[in-house]
Amino acid sequence: MQVVSITEQDLGRLSEIFSKCISTKTLTSLSTLLGESFQYKIGKTRHLDISELDELTPAFSDAVNMSAVYLKQTGDISVGVLYYMPEKDGRRFAAKLLGRDNLGSFTKLGRSSLSETGNILSGSFFNALASEQDCQTFSDVPGFAVDTFRSLLEFPAMDIGIETQSLVACTAEFHSSSNLQLRMLIILDPSNAKKLLEKH
Repeated sequence: MQVVSITEQDLGRLSEIFSKCISTKTLTSLSTLLGESFQYKIGKTRHLDISELDELTPAFSDAVNMSAVYLKQTGDISVGVLYYMPEKDGRRFAAKLLGRDNLGSFTKLGRSSLSETGNILSGSFFNALASEQDCQTFSDVPGFAVDTFRSLLEFPAMDIGIETQSLVACTAEFHSSSNLQLRMLIILDPSNAKKLLEKH
């Protein structure tokens, strides 16, 4: 198992990098897509062992299924992004994207609209990260699912943290003027976190 040391100072710098990418690109993309203004709040970046995934689980997620979109950027730096919200909020989000008042259940079109939104938002974030850090990257195809948050988290966590058995993770929360809410979980392994810091 590869061991990479990450300091508190490193984690603070990563939060600054992520926040800058979100504020300059992702926030604008989200506001444009939904046709309303959004605010965001970024959480503390943490270094966690794979066995500590429950620390990333929001309190409100215990009793409800989540709708989520996962994408991964590969190339010079590998980073995963999971967008998630309670299933009912996901249907509300999809309805707004499709110009409808409501969506009773996830249709193929509804799922597709959320996947494409995740694709656009991740593209804006990854492009900001690549241009800010001067690196070449490629994005995978987005994956959409509705499940418990813990189940949704397991695939990206293992996808990113399998070699080091640990993750560097940061959560951002988005809130709109009409109370649409979306969360973004940014995850990378410690070696890619170090690469990102070296390019900064």
